Amino acid sequence: MLVKGIRNILRWDAPLLKYRQLRQDSTGPDQGTTSVSRDTSSDPSIGTAEMAIPGGRSIRASSPTSSSSMAAAALAEEAHQLPKLSLGLLIALTCSIGGLQFVWSTIFSHGSAYLFSLGITESQSSLIWAIAPICGAFVQPVVGALADNSRSRWGRRRPFILGGAIGVVISIILLAWIDDIMRCLTAILGIQSKDTIQTTVQVGTIVCIALLNLAVQPLQLGLRALIVDVCPSEQQSLASAWAGRFTGISNILGYLLGSLSIGPLAEDDESWRFRFLSLLTVFMLSSTVVITLFFIREHHAGDLVAEVQEPTSIFHVFRDVKDGWAIMSPQARRVCLVQFCSWMGWFGFLFYSTSYVGRLYLAESRKQGVEPTDALKDASIRIGTFASVLSSITAFATTVIAPHIAASKSTLPSPILDGLKARVSAGWWRQKHILWAMSLFLYAFCTFCTFFISSTNAAIFIVTLVGLSWGITQWAPFALLGEEIAMHEVEGEDDDSEVEKGREGMTAQSGAIMGVHNAAISIPQILAAFGSSFIFWLCKGDKPGEGNGIPWVLRISGVAALVAAYFAWRLK
Repeated sequence: MLVKGIRNILRWDAPLLKYRQLRQDSTGPDQGTTSVSRDTSSDPSIGTAEMAIPGGRSIRASSPTSSSSMAAAALAEEAHQLPKLSLGLLIALTCSIGGLQFVWSTIFSHGSAYLFSLGITESQSSLIWAIAPICGAFVQPVVGALADNSRSRWGRRRPFILGGAIGVVISIILLAWIDDIMRCLTAILGIQSKDTIQTTVQVGTIVCIALLNLAVQPLQLGLRALIVDVCPSEQQSLASAWAGRFTGISNILGYLLGSLSIGPLAEDDESWRFRFLSLLTVFMLSSTVVITLFFIREHHAGDLVAEVQEPTSIFHVFRDVKDGWAIMSPQARRVCLVQFCSWMGWFGFLFYSTSYVGRLYLAESRKQGVEPTDALKDASIRIGTFASVLSSITAFATTVIAPHIAASKSTLPSPILDGLKARVSAGWWRQKHILWAMSLFLYAFCTFCTFFISSTNAAIFIVTLVGLSWGITQWAPFALLGEEIAMHEVEGEDDDSEVEKGREGMTAQSGAIMGVHNAAISIPQILAAFGSSFIFWLCKGDKPGEGNGIPWVLRISGVAALVAAYFAWRLK
């Protein structure tokens, strides 16, 4: 029953069956089914094949020989005419992004505290969390190329989404109960040394986190590439906006639920809190992925008429990753450049903003003569989490409002290309890349304000204000990149064969392109992690509430944001 249910969810090949039926009609009954109708009313000696194609149209051929070629041509044309999705389908398509984000909100809110409860030190935890950007930089592009070369009848993206979701569910459950699992294993093996047991638990934790990050890659890649594949160009911005909204909702829920006391449910300690959040994560991710797989169908007809290719080798995979960068348009490459610089800056805020607010709270308390007790430290964590909740709410509101403010780049002048007149034209600032640039300028301004901030309330306000920039970052780059890929798909119909081939290649390898884009997000995080470690090393010996390296990490992040804002402003 389970296999049958999965097969029904993944079934997407109705257009392919129709195409095969038409080919059977032209080659004889030995090829398969024979459900293509024949109309012989006009001339009994000449059969006319009729076939329905996606979109509700039908085609007719004057002879069995020509029917196959006409069907292929019609299907290829249909590949460039994706139907508009209803609001319900847009929600079904993007809700899984929210389910995936709930995984990250659980990790960001209580992952480090959970590691500390297992005896892992701060320096070790920083190296463990570096697994995530490393996997994103080097694993996801390969996964994207594999998905692009997939000829599964279930689709190019859907098997990767389902497999990744199953892997995430298994790994996060193992991570939540790794202490009990490894202690049972060592008891079975007769190991009694406490140090050995502790080391075994830590090794198991690292393995589970590595598996979790590996499983996230096909899931994240598949969900983002699916949006590009099934949405027409005019809906790419709206789809990205809905993805950003679900991301914001998941962030808010994750931080709020993480701040609740679970005493009535279980022991109110960090391990049980993380287990509680992990179970919620499993429910959120599973339900949203099932909705996406059940309601969304891949119907890229261009893949259906493509000839069967040879099995993909690992060398072909890396070649496709390289080709993914090669076939990217200049605009798409510029988007990746902006992402590279901006994520060099976002790393510091995402990982240290909560600690920044909490340490300011401790500093204020020390000035008032209050000793830093455990209760005060817990209060500082709640204050920092409260700032993160406000920032998430602001980001969510931004993802809801920004798409309605933004205008299509085809309807407004470019402030770069059209000169001074365009700069003063009404509404030029509504272009997506201009909004993105202004949000990065705002983020840089907020980080530089740390030179003057000395109160907790001011820090909370700044962190909340950064939510505006974060909301734009969760929407604008994906909208720009998705529009660029979809636009090349449509424009290819009117170009000559060589140009059209390149444009179709860009669309066919959207997974590899999204993988390259994700690498542009992940690699700067790795660099920022090492840079932050160096800054903390220079500022070692800091005590809670006193001067520390976190403000300097944020300020240097602002410099990277300024560079990113400059490149974003120059986008077309």
